[in-house]
Amino acid sequence: MSRDAQIKEFYKDQTIFLTGGTGFLGKILIEKLLRQCWDLNKIYVLVRPKKGKSPEDRFEELFQYACFDLIKCKNLSEKVFLISGDIQKPFLGLGVQDAELLKKETTCVIHAAANVKFDQTLKAASHNVRATRDVLELAKHMPNLKVFVHVSTAFSNCVHSHIEERFYTPPMKPENLLALVDDLDDHTLQAITPKLLGEYPNTYIYTKCITEDLVKTNLQVPKAIVRPAIVISTIEEPVPGWVDNVYGVIGIALVAALGILRSMHAKKSYPAHVVPVDYVANCVLAAAWKAHRSGTTAIYNYIGHNKNIMTWGRFVEIINPACWEFPSEKFLWYFRFKIRENELWHKICVFFLQTMVAYFIDFVLICVGRATIAVKNYRRLNNMMDLISYFSTRRWTFEQDNVLELWDQMGKDDKKMFKFSMEDTDWVEYIRNNILGARMYLLKETPDTIPRAKKKLKIMFFVHYAVVAFFWYLLYKFLMFVASSFYGNFY
Repeated sequence: MSRDAQIKEFYKDQTIFLTGGTGFLGKILIEKLLRQCWDLNKIYVLVRPKKGKSPEDRFEELFQYACFDLIKCKNLSEKVFLISGDIQKPFLGLGVQDAELLKKETTCVIHAAANVKFDQTLKAASHNVRATRDVLELAKHMPNLKVFVHVSTAFSNCVHSHIEERFYTPPMKPENLLALVDDLDDHTLQAITPKLLGEYPNTYIYTKCITEDLVKTNLQVPKAIVRPAIVISTIEEPVPGWVDNVYGVIGIALVAALGILRSMHAKKSYPAHVVPVDYVANCVLAAAWKAHRSGTTAIYNYIGHNKNIMTWGRFVEIINPACWEFPSEKFLWYFRFKIRENELWHKICVFFLQTMVAYFIDFVLICVGRATIAVKNYRRLNNMMDLISYFSTRRWTFEQDNVLELWDQMGKDDKKMFKFSMEDTDWVEYIRNNILGARMYLLKETPDTIPRAKKKLKIMFFVHYAVVAFFWYLLYKFLMFVASSFYGNFY
């Protein structure tokens, strides 16, 4: 075995069972394994039906994403196989034959599936716990299993200001939560949810904390828990800036660039723990290797590098010129996005710059006989920003000794193939690639449209300030009319 390429060697002849393979991180995990570790045996990917599409249809569409462009020349059907199932169903919705196949052949389990919505009900979020329990139960019957990796979140224990790389006592035992969800009707469960959550900000974080306790107490094989922070676009592989969703920070940048979002409640000096999805995938794959090598269980707080952390203020400082340099043709208004630290001032700005605008747009749509859309969409956007503000207005410190030790123990070649150290990350270049990537992969706009978009943005600049000047002029005239009426009546 090459001392400098032990991770690649570890995956040779492995049969991997992956949950969450159709998700953002899951796609990159599959692509990375197939590109760098083609000598692996098989990857079994759990896929559920969704939005009227069968697992077979979704599995076929999976490899149409641009992140797989570099490996489309390979016969992927030799290595990747569909397992029809659903983490929201008992025992993962597996058929008897598929379950037996997984038990017999799997040597490595990577459990990355989860419902990541912040505003889901506790009943919906409880599937995160139930699915983890069922994956672990299945893994107990895998005689050839070498390692189990669970993907959690860096904020699973966010009720603590300093988060160590260790297990914490969960707010409720997993079996008690599942029994509670099964026994109570939806109305009662919804009513007691705030009390159950306590200091936890949402049901996603709450259930992710509880799932870690399941991993701790089940399955006597080497295990690893990787806790990534806020996962965003790729930094290097397979291409810089690749992204497939508008959730979280990338969604914020995108709707701000389109002129839709005008204000964000955040503390400028507080860390924005954003990490590239390809580095997260590399850390997961390296953690599996290390767990097998050491024969122990370890937790990894993957939050970047404490010596090179991005702040919310710096994030917006980089976004602003990038949105001017790479504007979208699809923008709806002039780009003007700011962080506001004072919550009251932020809400005032949201009301005047977003809510009132939404009602005006819907009024115009009603006048021309069109269906209203603005108020509904802005309400959804504002709710999402309120949920995110919990993380942008608080500061945490993270222990990352295990992450640094893992990096130090990797060989020279492994560090090139499975890089995840962010000590030397160029944030300006990375965020610029994020904007370009969102433009290309989410808005489907090619670079040749940038000159036209810049011209449109310049025009919108003058339109924007003409409207602002007109607004202040009307306000001035209104105040003068009120003042003259008041003094006229007084005298």
